Amino acid sequence: MITRILVIRTLDVLKGLVNTGKIKTLAKNASAIFIQVFTSKANPQWVKNIETILHENLPGAIIVGASTSGEIANGQLFTNSTVISITFFKETTVKAFILDAATGGEVDLGKTLRADIENTCAKIAGVLLLTTTTTMDVSDFLTGFADAQVAYPVFGGGAGEYSSPVSEMKALIFCNSRHTFKGVVAVAFLGDGIKIETHNYLGWHPLGKEMVITEVNGYWVKKIDGQPAFKIYRRYLDIQNDKSFQHNAIVFPLMVKRDGRQYARPAMAVNEENAILFLADLKKGETVLFGYGDPNTIIEQAAAVQSLLAAFEPESIFLYSCAARRAFLHNDVELETKPFENIAPTSGFYTHGEINSSPNSINHLNYTMVAVGMKERNYGGKAAQIQNGHRKPLFQEDADLFAYQHSRFISRLLHFIRAVTDELEIANKETRRLAETDLLTQAYNRVKACELLNSEKNRCERYGSEFSIIILDIDFFKEVNDTYRHIAGDAFLVNIVKIIKKQVRAPDMLSRWGGEEFLIAMPETGLDGALVVAEKIRAAVEQTVFPGAGHQTCSLGVTSFKKGERIEELIERADAALYEAKQSGRNRVIAK
Repeated sequence: MITRILVIRTLDVLKGLVNTGKIKTLAKNASAIFIQVFTSKANPQWVKNIETILHENLPGAIIVGASTSGEIANGQLFTNSTVISITFFKETTVKAFILDAATGGEVDLGKTLRADIENTCAKIAGVLLLTTTTTMDVSDFLTGFADAQVAYPVFGGGAGEYSSPVSEMKALIFCNSRHTFKGVVAVAFLGDGIKIETHNYLGWHPLGKEMVITEVNGYWVKKIDGQPAFKIYRRYLDIQNDKSFQHNAIVFPLMVKRDGRQYARPAMAVNEENAILFLADLKKGETVLFGYGDPNTIIEQAAAVQSLLAAFEPESIFLYSCAARRAFLHNDVELETKPFENIAPTSGFYTHGEINSSPNSINHLNYTMVAVGMKERNYGGKAAQIQNGHRKPLFQEDADLFAYQHSRFISRLLHFIRAVTDELEIANKETRRLAETDLLTQAYNRVKACELLNSEKNRCERYGSEFSIIILDIDFFKEVNDTYRHIAGDAFLVNIVKIIKKQVRAPDMLSRWGGEEFLIAMPETGLDGALVVAEKIRAAVEQTVFPGAGHQTCSLGVTSFKKGERIEELIERADAALYEAKQSGRNRVIAK
């Protein structure tokens, strides 16, 4: 395969570039001609004019494309231009599809497109997807498309636009003389000879305090930590609810962790209720943090991917990179993209959302770079020009003192903020631990116990499950203190906690309820199960010879939660059972 990359701003320039002997010779010997058009103009007439010229000179070519938030040609950023990537395959064939999307029908659209591709194509080596991210639910579409496991790589991006707010954005995708502002373009690459390798990386880090999504409606996040979502942007970032909201918020995504992987979600708009529209899904109950890019991390991750692609030896590279990366890296953006050109001809565009498959899913990404290498067998690329992916560090000592000042400043500032944040988080965790832990025994204290009991009550009310509690009191503990002194009494209480912990499960909650009283809450446990555990604890205490205190005993009251009752009623019933155990001679278990 051979790729030629053109950059145009007028149709006359395009006519001159494609009407050449070299282009015609490449076309004559090609098994298929695949053309991607990345244009700053979301204008159907402009696209139609380009398609007409291309079809006149390259009849039979498959032409697809998208409007952009920036174009990439030969690894360099171009703006307000149209980049045309023409790939001449030697043995591969290509088939393209375009489908319109209906609101609410995205899952079915994904299933339909997948079926169309697999029912009409054989030997699928990979599928490119171009979407209109701002006018359809791409996450739902990908859920439908990946209804069954996909055996080939899937990659691509969402069409963009330069300056319109998301509410007015009309990002365009097109395929073989058809276009849509709401839909999907798919390209299937077919044959035994073509090999496709994809990689993606983020370079954004979570930063600051954890917050919880508490109310959503589709892609609109209505509340975070129980407050209108916009308030966190105003409080922590001083971003106002005005026409510049999207531009001010674009480099501050919310980060969410799913299946061990960090995802970034960009804020796009605010409504009159102070809810925020995100470009991809966030789910109720998910924990999120603000995120911020690190230029050093981005360049390091780019170098790692470039090394992998160099080893793959592609003949062409296609980049689908989030527009936020362009906004964040600013004048240094080519530090990330230009080295790809040293491996193979590199083209692509700045997207609104990226797509890349993993072994078990197809991911709707944001803020990422998706790098795709393609080659046909027995035809070498330019990989020899990169030796094992080795590159000089971003801020090398012999570099121009004034070069990359934006990235230098951001990297150092971010490192400082992360270091301070980590120190504060460690201090806050220790403060929380001290606030909820009994200093002597290291069991939970009464305040934390009440919190956990109410949480367990709510869970049982919601799901109809059960839980029980045990209240334990040391028999004649005053005599232990009077006879053996308080130091021995303290050691005795510490040992009691150790004994209890050996008899209960990890999900059970142990707290110091009073001076010599302990409360054990047991989720998913009925009265009979709690009685068994209580008896084990009683017997273990009775059989232990405590250092400095000899043989001692305890009494235990046991009860189970009854739906609809207050926690106070539950505790009163356990207390009554404990009182009965004491009155009955101590060293026994009573249930009520």
